[in-house]
Amino acid sequence: MVPLRVFVTRLGLVVRVGEDRLDTPVRWVHVSELADPSRYLQGNELLLLAGTDFRPERSAEYVTGVKAAGIAALGFGVTPVFDRVPDELVAACREHGLPLLEVPASVAFESCAELFYGELLSSEMSEIKRLTETQRALIKTATGPSPLTRTLELLAAHTGGWALLHDRIRKREWAGGAPRIDADVRAAIDRVCASTYPASATMSSADQRVMVQSVAGPLPSGYALAVGAPVVAGVADRAVMMTAASLLSLLIPDPVDRWPSHQVGQAALALALDPYSPRWIQHAAAVFGVQSSGSLWRIVCARAVDRAGGARDVSTRARLGEFASLLASPFVDQDGAVSIALLPESAPLTRIVDELGRAGWLAGVSSAHPGTRLRAAHEEAARALRTALFQGTCVVSGTEVEGLAAALDMSRLRDYADRRFRPLHERRQQDAVDLLATLRVWLRHNGHWDRTAEELGVHRNTVRHRIGQIETSLGCRLGDADTRMELYLALRAIEEL
Repeated sequence: MVPLRVFVTRLGLVVRVGEDRLDTPVRWVHVSELADPSRYLQGNELLLLAGTDFRPERSAEYVTGVKAAGIAALGFGVTPVFDRVPDELVAACREHGLPLLEVPASVAFESCAELFYGELLSSEMSEIKRLTETQRALIKTATGPSPLTRTLELLAAHTGGWALLHDRIRKREWAGGAPRIDADVRAAIDRVCASTYPASATMSSADQRVMVQSVAGPLPSGYALAVGAPVVAGVADRAVMMTAASLLSLLIPDPVDRWPSHQVGQAALALALDPYSPRWIQHAAAVFGVQSSGSLWRIVCARAVDRAGGARDVSTRARLGEFASLLASPFVDQDGAVSIALLPESAPLTRIVDELGRAGWLAGVSSAHPGTRLRAAHEEAARALRTALFQGTCVVSGTEVEGLAAALDMSRLRDYADRRFRPLHERRQQDAVDLLATLRVWLRHNGHWDRTAEELGVHRNTVRHRIGQIETSLGCRLGDADTRMELYLALRAIEEL
């Protein structure tokens, strides 16, 4: 925004009302000769008029309307209609506390607009320059000595306030400036740290505005950057904060208890699943803070799925990172589309299952096993995942399964599905993929040709041709309800694991 004072000093406008309000910010310059332009105003405008249809006796009504619309100031152009600003308008503006500027005949209204746009551009370029310089300084600081603390100090100096990095899991904090944290700010920091998604929060008090942003860091996650400043943050300030958050995610030191990264966890889990490598259970017990002798463990098998129940297209590294963060376990691995994790028996299953579900994961969780039987726990978790994928909710082994999934042996159903669809898999690979995809969508739409064609992006005759090929290959008639149910169950099994 541009202060009203700029128009007065740069264009030589005369202040008729509001000498003490020249710092009022102007968001836009608007010209209108309407008797009541209030419906076309959004607030903080410098409203210009030459009085073409202005009636001085209605000044009070006019000012009441534009004041209610939130304009910053009124600019009245003298001549050709009025040789000076009407006294009635001056009185009305003074009564309502609305700044009134007299625009001399030598100043075109277009000059006001040009000045406004020029100031905005100059301000924007200054912000870009300031942003670029600050980002460069942050990067330089992050590569120098004591990078974490100095980055926070630089961020605090940039905002004129303070900066704080909080590690909720291990109760660690680093600060720049003098943090002023009340109960509301602390609650916001805890809320952002606890989120399993990128999160942020903003709050204001009488003398400071605080922004909180989640930060990635060593597992288990739970980091937040809080920045407090005496003024409202602009776009450049937010960009600087995001840059700092990204840099800090690389600078956070390893925790005291030396949690391994999930890449190391992959190797650890692979050895843990080997019954001849009990030493890894001792290491895992130390990481989780439990006794290795007599301890019990669970294996979690999970898949990231979209809202429609299909596999989510996520890179292996991103999937593992998210999975490890949700379970607060560094011991994770990837087997195709399935993510696998090791958890102690004491892990809060209800919370973990809820968070996995909210984050778009379906999981099977084994019952508790001793460290020497993790291979069996893995097989149990894999079976539970098959059931979870079939019924659409996470499954903990040993708990009662509801619905049709409770009556089905998922392993035997998978074997049957492999045999049933073998004729399709023996065709060319792309043919098999297209036919199975068509059958899946066609069954889901209860045999509706047009809806199937629309979802697949093909012509309805293509759908009919493919269904005919499926009937020929499988030796069945899809007009039979029992056959459709049989193939639907088999598809559900074969498409998951």
